[in-house]
Amino acid sequence: MIKETSTSKHHQKGQQQVTSSSGSSAASSTSKPTTSTTTTTLTNGGYVVLGIVAVLSSLFFYPLLFKYFDFTGMQSNRVEVSSIQGGLKKISHWSKNNGVCSHRIAVGYNTNLDLVVDAIELMQMLGVITSESPLSADSIDSIDDFENTFTYYFKTGSAAERTINDKKLFDVILNAALSLKRKEFHTGGNAGIIANRLAKEGCNVYLSGVVGERLKQLLHERINVIDYNRDTQDEIHLIMEYQRNESWGQHVTPRANRFIVSRDESNANMATLEVLHHHLKASSGTERTDLLILSGLHLLDVAHANRIDDMAKVLEETPHSTSSMPIHLELASMTSVPIIKDIASKIIPNVDSVGLNEQELGFLYINTGGSQHKLADFSSPSINTAVDAIIHLFNNVGGHRSDLMDIDIDGGKKTLSRVHFHYLTYHIVAVKKDMWPKERSMMSVAASSLEASDQACGFKDVELRIPLKFEVDYRYTPGSKLKFNIDETFPVVTWQDEGIEFHLAPVLVCKAPSKTVGLGDSISTTGFIYQTLKS
Repeated sequence: MIKETSTSKHHQKGQQQVTSSSGSSAASSTSKPTTSTTTTTLTNGGYVVLGIVAVLSSLFFYPLLFKYFDFTGMQSNRVEVSSIQGGLKKISHWSKNNGVCSHRIAVGYNTNLDLVVDAIELMQMLGVITSESPLSADSIDSIDDFENTFTYYFKTGSAAERTINDKKLFDVILNAALSLKRKEFHTGGNAGIIANRLAKEGCNVYLSGVVGERLKQLLHERINVIDYNRDTQDEIHLIMEYQRNESWGQHVTPRANRFIVSRDESNANMATLEVLHHHLKASSGTERTDLLILSGLHLLDVAHANRIDDMAKVLEETPHSTSSMPIHLELASMTSVPIIKDIASKIIPNVDSVGLNEQELGFLYINTGGSQHKLADFSSPSINTAVDAIIHLFNNVGGHRSDLMDIDIDGGKKTLSRVHFHYLTYHIVAVKKDMWPKERSMMSVAASSLEASDQACGFKDVELRIPLKFEVDYRYTPGSKLKFNIDETFPVVTWQDEGIEFHLAPVLVCKAPSKTVGLGDSISTTGFIYQTLKS
């Protein structure tokens, strides 16, 4: 289009009339000064020369224009976004918050108040200096640890969560946050966010968590809080959000995300663990619980590692089968190697489904013997890297390959049979073959992708950030690869390898998300109810 316009302008110049003024004219029969008009016209040869110049100019400038200005991408992206969004809605039978869920769902264990602030405003209020080469601390014991760890994850735009051990330090940071003009309180904790999302669908939700008066006011009216015998005070988690391309010192973040800090003694001890499972046992004779969704293990510290054994015991005693009460575990950012290993060996084999993001997948993969990829590979994981890690989890954490085809679905034997991986640009729902209906898995991954865009920005100003063509290793035939094209009108891609079905959906990424905290919880919750309950 630009080349044609340029050529047209040259053509018009060649044909335009050139006018000049003179004091007299030899052709004039009067003595009055007259205006003489001369018309310059290109000959056929002139047109040929001009055409050659235009063609050569086009050949030279065309690659440069499209190198620096992706006009085709701008135009095609609008088509892709519209087609992909429509395709995902069609596959998932999308029906947001339709209020028709009549199912009874139990949720635990962590709830709190989220205090949401602008990360850069808080760092400036605290007066800390930006680290040039920041290092991440597993837990925060000083203001330097706080700044270093925030900056470390800010640089890559990665979500992270840390515990502040010192009460005085936490109070200093919290008071600075409370003094900011811009701040908001929201329902917090994975379990709290999950419960609210389910209640919006109309589900009958029973929530086990530490719920004080302020948090209770923020919970949806359809949520039944299971009594916790204590003079309960709300725990506060500080959510520091930042936008894509924001600056902190010399660092510019490539992605909108958040950094979370807390000093949460109740949830660090999973205080409501027994309360939830006692409720499930007591109500099993009169009311059927359709789903059980668990979270909050990332808040455990080494001093309370024994609570993993307690959780494993109550899970083994929980009446269960994938057809009557599937159990989903949502992971979150953690740094303790002993705890993640305990979760992998004692908890994950006792649930049906796990939801996790790129950081959690990488940490779990590395600390359960994964060696093909480094932890750094999971900051922006390729599809093939994610698939490798998911296969590793099935084979080394949730059940070995020899078990894949010998599970009695309704017999009450617990085993990991579903992994929901949610990353910024794509989601994968991977299931053991024949254990979850294929159509449901496709609905699940399509709905979770839509949930990400909807929750983050309401589908406003979104873009596709993965190519429509990709390939993955095919382990069934070593050395070979499977190649795929994402169909814009039916954008879920499905394939099988090593007894596992993979279902991948692209995500329409928000350029300026208005929300980052709790996205993973909403994404996994949506995916799980479309996998199990939605019709």
